[in-house]
Amino acid sequence: MAEATQASLRAILDTAADAIIGASDEARVVSVNPAAERMFGRPSVELLGLALGELLPGLDTERLRATMADSMLMHSTQSRVGQLELQALRHGGTAFPVELLLGEIANDAHVRYTCIVRDLTEAKFTEEYLALYSRAVDCALNGICISDARNYPQPLVHVNPAFSRITGYAPHEVLGRDTSLLNGALTDPDDLALLARTLQSGGELGITLLNYRKDGSPFHNKLSVSPVRDSQGRITHYIHVIEDVSAQIEVKQKLIERTARLNATFDLSPDGFVVFDASDTLVSTNPAFQAMAGPLPPEVRTLAAFERWFGALCGGETPALTAAATGAAAPRVFQLQQPALRVLECEVRRTKGLVAETFLYFRDVTQQREVDRLKSEFLATAAHELRTPLASILGFTELMIHRRYSDEKRLDLLQTVHRQGKLLANLIQELLDLSRIEARQGKDFHIVPAPLTDIVQAAIQDAAGTDLARSVTVGEIPEVRVLADAAKIQQALTNLLSNAFKYSPAGGPVALTARVEAGADGAGVVAIAVRDEGLGMTPVQLQRAFERFYRADTSGNIPGTGLGLNLVKEIVELHGGTVSLDSTFGQGTTATLRLPLVAQPAAASLSAA
Repeated sequence: MAEATQASLRAILDTAADAIIGASDEARVVSVNPAAERMFGRPSVELLGLALGELLPGLDTERLRATMADSMLMHSTQSRVGQLELQALRHGGTAFPVELLLGEIANDAHVRYTCIVRDLTEAKFTEEYLALYSRAVDCALNGICISDARNYPQPLVHVNPAFSRITGYAPHEVLGRDTSLLNGALTDPDDLALLARTLQSGGELGITLLNYRKDGSPFHNKLSVSPVRDSQGRITHYIHVIEDVSAQIEVKQKLIERTARLNATFDLSPDGFVVFDASDTLVSTNPAFQAMAGPLPPEVRTLAAFERWFGALCGGETPALTAAATGAAAPRVFQLQQPALRVLECEVRRTKGLVAETFLYFRDVTQQREVDRLKSEFLATAAHELRTPLASILGFTELMIHRRYSDEKRLDLLQTVHRQGKLLANLIQELLDLSRIEARQGKDFHIVPAPLTDIVQAAIQDAAGTDLARSVTVGEIPEVRVLADAAKIQQALTNLLSNAFKYSPAGGPVALTARVEAGADGAGVVAIAVRDEGLGMTPVQLQRAFERFYRADTSGNIPGTGLGLNLVKEIVELHGGTVSLDSTFGQGTTATLRLPLVAQPAAASLSAA
């Protein structure tokens, strides 16, 4: 009977999951079960006789006795049981956490202590994982709440801090209640019915609800619900993820309103718009453009097709509308031949970024051009009317010369009045010149072959006559003849030289050079450049320099009418030439006038003071 009992006890020890170690009074291993061999990675022959401290560091005789002295007394058996948590060592020195139950055996010559060792590695890992998971839930930016699906109406059993931050409810105010406390007067009942059906059927759902915070303020809740199932597949809990998307909804609503306003603006605008996407596919046109150019044919769906169609309306070649699509590009002007005669200004903008688009902006300037023409006629009439006060000024000057003033006073008054009279006379003359040129379109010009050197020399003399203290440095002038009305080109050059003098107030050098170039059509042209080192112009001033009455200097310190460059432009263009400006603010300006040649040049030079 005793042998059978001992065999049963041995079988129990051998099948136990925990390691069982018998230790002597000297804290050495005297017996182990198979679980101890597996746990410590050593056979029993290596374990027997080892000091406990080699398997359980720190567990020596003194620690064993102290632990037993502080252990709990079991009244039923009148024995003591000690409990410790410490680090054990596997074979090779790998540490792992264990729980140790320590018992003491009396009256046994070999075994004094019984050590039951339980490996806590998996339990510790599970504990750390749960702590990490709980920390992750608490740190989430979205509100998370967990409801108990086994009770009706699914009371909340956990909420994270983000839930309280979004809703304003503290955990103790919502635990035990269901999520219906977030509903309010404007919460859609159909959405709530869908949510209830989903929870009853065990499904998942993503929906946006209008919910209410504790203080009664509404917020848009992007809600996601998912079930949690146990090992048998039964739903035990539901996880609710709450995201406050009020700001996104507001931005979206504002974007919708802004888009509606822009659409209304485009539809009501008197100017035409045509929009292409990043792949140059037509997106939209507004009614104003269709009123200008007519409806687009169905085949016009790309930018290239649009340019061909628009070019046909203008009766010319296909225009590269986007060739200069920069913010600083000047508007291009097109004259439609059909469906009606119109003059359109076109500006192009290309947007950058994720949604790159091309905007073509068309403005009907037909009436504006007509107004300009009428204004020119008015200026011509007004110039004639201005001659009457001019005659009075000059007559008054003559009278003042004979009045009895001191010589110094009389000359000062006369010079002032006379100077103002000359400025007024110059204005009238320039207005008359512009009016005559626009009205006649150069029909009164006497354009014949003329020596370039004679024209340059006469212009220099005229300019020097207006400012006796200034001189012009003249470079090599080719001996060529140009097709020109010599008097008009001389007037244009004189204006350029006069501007160079006026805008070099410190008396800086003024230079005139000429060179022969090949024109755009292969014919020869001569380029006459007037260079000063004066005030220069900014890009904005340079862009407006040829406008009538525009002056770069607005202080009044530099005399002038603002018509000189415009007059030069009109004269040169009627000769079939061009005029351009190159200027850097604070460094000076170069005005270049190009005229067609009559014959190939023969090298020569002209020098002048």
